[in-house]
Formats: sequence, C-alpha cells, structure tokens
Amino acid sequence: MAKEPSLDTYLVAVKQKREPTRLYALVATSPAEALEIVTAQGSEDVVVEIAGKLSKRMARPYKLKPGDLILI
Repeated sequence: MAKEPSLDTYLVAVKQKREPTRLYALVATSPAEALEIVTAQGSEDVVVEIAGKLSKRMARPYKLKPGDLILI
C-alpha cells in the first residue's frame, strides 16, 4: 500500500517588471510542484521562487486545499 505524500504550505514570491513582488501561499507536495502551480497561473514574463514554508499552525486559518492559491 502506497503512503500518501505529505502536504506542506509553501510561500511563493512572484516578481514581475514594474510591479511589486506578490507573495502567494499554496498547499503542495514539494517546492517544485508549488512552483509549477504558480507558473501555470502567471504570465510569461514573471520570476517565480520559493520564499519559505508556513507551519501547519500558521496555515490552518487559511483553510487551503491542495492546488488552492491565495495572495498573502
């Protein structure tokens, strides 16, 4: 029986020319998956990078589900 992958809440910074940096939170199984999700949502001229992780206690009020993306 395969074990379900653990989910973490990642913070992803999105930088775009002439715009302030935006910080998104989302639930994913890995940092690479988090970057893929955010990149798929954005335009071509953005720079996306992992800014950190939220602890389960800090992420709980957001009630995020896998794939949900919110602006912090």
